[in-house]
Amino acid sequence: ARSAASDAAASSTAAEEAATALEALLALRGCRDGGAAASKPRRSGALDAAEQRQRSFSRRYSRSFALAADEAPVEVVHEDEWLLALNKPADVSSVPRHRFEGSSMVNRAVHYLGGRSPYVVHRLDHGTSGLLLFGKTRPAAASLAAQFRERTLSKAYLATLLATHPLPDSFVVDAPIAGHPQDRLRSYVPADAAEAEALRAQEALTRFRVLERADRAALCEASPVSGRMHQIRLHAEHSGCPIAGDTQYGAGAQPHPPCARLLLHAHTLRVRHPASDEPLQLVAPLPADYREGLERFGLSGAAQPLGV
Repeated sequence: ARSAASDAAASSTAAEEAATALEALLALRGCRDGGAAASKPRRSGALDAAEQRQRSFSRRYSRSFALAADEAPVEVVHEDEWLLALNKPADVSSVPRHRFEGSSMVNRAVHYLGGRSPYVVHRLDHGTSGLLLFGKTRPAAASLAAQFRERTLSKAYLATLLATHPLPDSFVVDAPIAGHPQDRLRSYVPADAAEAEALRAQEALTRFRVLERADRAALCEASPVSGRMHQIRLHAEHSGCPIAGDTQYGAGAQPHPPCARLLLHAHTLRVRHPASDEPLQLVAPLPADYREGLERFGLSGAAQPLGV
């Protein structure tokens, strides 16, 4: 247990760091002690450098404040000295929008870890449930982040696709993904190579395998090779069979009444352990609300992704 003296020292250090960063930020803006900003014009190059320093000081100032702890319960899939894997519910954000906000999985992890901040190595969409992995130490987080970045790990999701047309037993969607030209909150598959180049689209590939079929939907294993924003959801829509409950990609194909949630779940993650380098397979069980969605389409959810 930490002593009162060490807690006070840590608090003092954090306060000093905040004060130092804030003083530097105000000085950079020409606003010492809250005064008016300096009106002396800057050259564009100097302004760019100043903006970069301002952002750096802003980040330092923000990070001097502890993340909020959210007392909502967590479902732990795996925990050891180096990493923490949680089963994220649907409709909970992976990270807070701002450091001063809560109600995300990061904030829940902060409470679970007794006030320690976890290291974020990847994210899940707000509506997606399933396996969310955090590093508990900086070296562990760096190792895990490198595996995501270099694609040396494997991921398997359970996605319930609407059967708008007959699906083959397995298929691959290989379509580049760009940011939507009109909506920064959406991703987009360009219409042709020229548009892909203009929008700076990045290559993206997702493998789908049908696990169980019903008249109106199919439960599929979805394995993204790349990791673009909304990749599985967008590729499912691009295949002509959007994911059930997805009102952002394939809203016109959704049943009535609509599904209670997005039927996409991060089920399996296979990584190399950051300390031992041994293979580690993590599995997040399907939550009750996902199973209720499957029952609506006459699916059992009994089938599992390969290797589980």
